Amino acid sequence: MRVVFLGYGQLGATVLRGIAPHHEVLLVLTHRAEFSGLGEPDVERTAAELGLPVRFSATAGEPELHDELRRLAPEVIVSTNWRTRVPVEVLRIPEGGAINTHDALLPAYAGFGAVNWAIRNGEEETGLTVHYMAEELDTGPVIARARVKIGPHDTAGYVLERLLDEYVPVTLHALDRVRQGDRGEPQATTGASFYHRIGVADTRIDWRDKASVIYNLIRGQSDPFVNAWTTHRGLRLWVKAATRPPRAYGGTPGRIVKAEYGGVAVACGTHADGDDRGVVLLQVATETGPPVRAVDYFTTFGEYVH
Repeated sequence: MRVVFLGYGQLGATVLRGIAPHHEVLLVLTHRAEFSGLGEPDVERTAAELGLPVRFSATAGEPELHDELRRLAPEVIVSTNWRTRVPVEVLRIPEGGAINTHDALLPAYAGFGAVNWAIRNGEEETGLTVHYMAEELDTGPVIARARVKIGPHDTAGYVLERLLDEYVPVTLHALDRVRQGDRGEPQATTGASFYHRIGVADTRIDWRDKASVIYNLIRGQSDPFVNAWTTHRGLRLWVKAATRPPRAYGGTPGRIVKAEYGGVAVACGTHADGDDRGVVLLQVATETGPPVRAVDYFTTFGEYVH
């Protein structure tokens, strides 16, 4: 099929590289690498390697871009990790419509940070949904899905890698169905949810939370995403990795209890909530230093993280 591709970052580059041998990519539209401070030039580099024409846009809203797309007359638009709402005028240009590969099982987890939010919420499954794009973000009819299990100790980085394996097959499958005239199945209204972008303020640890909530936050914000963090002696401390202890560590939330189980146990929650086992920090990093073992960073016990 004659395709115009919209995408950004590693996810976008993965799909672009996967569909280019099978479809005629007329144009690649991406954001500048420095878009929103993300600094991800993956799509423009991939397009250059493949010898594909590239244009840059923040919103795909430029009238001259719309004119160019009409001249190109794509059969379908394919979007992966495009970071802004695509104007409805663009969605209407291709005869076969515009499709997007979203990193969740829609209608749940529409919006942003779907992998992170799913793990933070303790979900046991996530996946990908290829859907027709509508004016409202992530709401169009579903064409194809891929499912990925989330283990109780899986990190966001690990789940991302498993999802990356599914992006190309499910997108190519969806394009085959578009070619066959499949218009997809409307999304259900039950179970629908939308999540906002995750910033640094959204990943701070509250040691009054249950241990399960804190542990899910840490593994849900593992590298390569913005990490969970706390403060120690007034300075921000990123938590790179943690685990749950086999015995409970109760007490005042945020109290640094002792070195144990390969890390440093920190009390959290309350006895009344039934989930006061504490969390063992394994690896941390200051704002300016490299990641280090928590047992090497914390040399004094009885202090607090906040």
